[in-house]
Amino acid sequence: MNELTPSALDAAERIVGDGPVVMVNLLWFRDQPAYPAGFATAKPDARSAYYEGYAGAFRAIAGDMGLAPQLVYAGRRQHGILAGPEDDWDDIVIVRYERFTDLRRIVDSEAYAATASPHRLAGVAKWRFIVTRG
Repeated sequence: MNELTPSALDAAERIVGDGPVVMVNLLWFRDQPAYPAGFATAKPDARSAYYEGYAGAFRAIAGDMGLAPQLVYAGRRQHGILAGPEDDWDDIVIVRYERFTDLRRIVDSEAYAATASPHRLAGVAKWRFIVTRG
């Protein structure tokens, strides 16, 4: 599971409503990035595809929109104390948004589709994307 669908985003938006949210990303990286042929800004490995390509493009898009998502945490999984074999993600990234609609504006944009999403799809084999609220 790796694709953001409008129906999944619509459902999350209805459930979450307005106000600050924290998004939890559990990431499984590909062995090698899988870019579309001729993609101009391809990165040499999957982590670079995510952290440099995807996150860099995402931050630029957010900045152009006047939005400032806050990186709360990013790190590699070390060991699953109470985790099963299907819970073997590589990294976890946690990001705070002032509102879910800020995230939605970014991922629904043409700039995201053209510059950020290709890096995420190239580098990330599997992804869990969880919305939380305090």
